[in-house]
Amino acid sequence: MSTVTKKKRIFIIVTHKIIKEDNMYVAICPEFNIASQGKTIEYASENLKDAVLLYLEGIEELGTREQVFKEKKIKKYSRLPRVIPEKISISGDFNNMPFVTPQLIPLAC
Repeated sequence: MSTVTKKKRIFIIVTHKIIKEDNMYVAICPEFNIASQGKTIEYASENLKDAVLLYLEGIEELGTREQVFKEKKIKKYSRLPRVIPEKISISGDFNNMPFVTPQLIPLAC
């Protein structure tokens, strides 16, 4: 009889900062010092989410996630935390004015 370990879900909240550089948008997660880019805000944000998830998978495989979370002061939630969405209005003249929004990242442990 095999034993299957059921993974529980935890959640973290990280920051997404997005700025415009030339004709691209750059998305940055300052907590993990990760950046990505895209031709639109949405693509830049999605690419950053993917990069953050890959980073989290990597530190999980290395067994350093708890150490990294402690160093970066990342709070873990055992239940879905309430994240109050921010309404962000972006003018047509975005001109490198960054905007920041919290992003909820679900993890399985």
